[in-house]
Amino acid sequence: MKKILFMALGIISLMVACSPTRGLVRNPKIANTNSPEITITSIEFGNTETIVEMSFTLPAESGYWVRFNESTFLLTDRGGKYQIREVEGLKLGEKYYIPKSGKADFLVHFPPIEDKVQTVSFIEMDVDNGWEVQGIQIDKLEKAR
Repeated sequence: MKKILFMALGIISLMVACSPTRGLVRNPKIANTNSPEITITSIEFGNTETIVEMSFTLPAESGYWVRFNESTFLLTDRGGKYQIREVEGLKLGEKYYIPKSGKADFLVHFPPIEDKVQTVSFIEMDVDNGWEVQGIQIDKLEKAR
């Protein structure tokens, strides 16, 4: 009996992990930002995580750098706060120097966000002049993958 129960739980876990995302929003509208160098390209809402695809555009050959701090989170219009998990290819808290092209793209991972959210804000706290991209519209999801 235990063996069957463990097999069933394993199958259910695999189904959830392999299930499609809830949706995707491309080039969402934003209400306000203190960081015009940031463009939110897309946000994918999955069952196990939320992935924010973003671009930084800074003057070419500027020597600028960015850093994603552990204090970064998404805040929803329903009051949910979702702490950053990782940035693909970077360690949280380390500087990343923008290439000479002046453009860098990142995939930023957060926990899955609850349903029925219409806007989120991308916020970096605990630093002077932290990034804020407020009122990112996510109410019109399209199918992903």
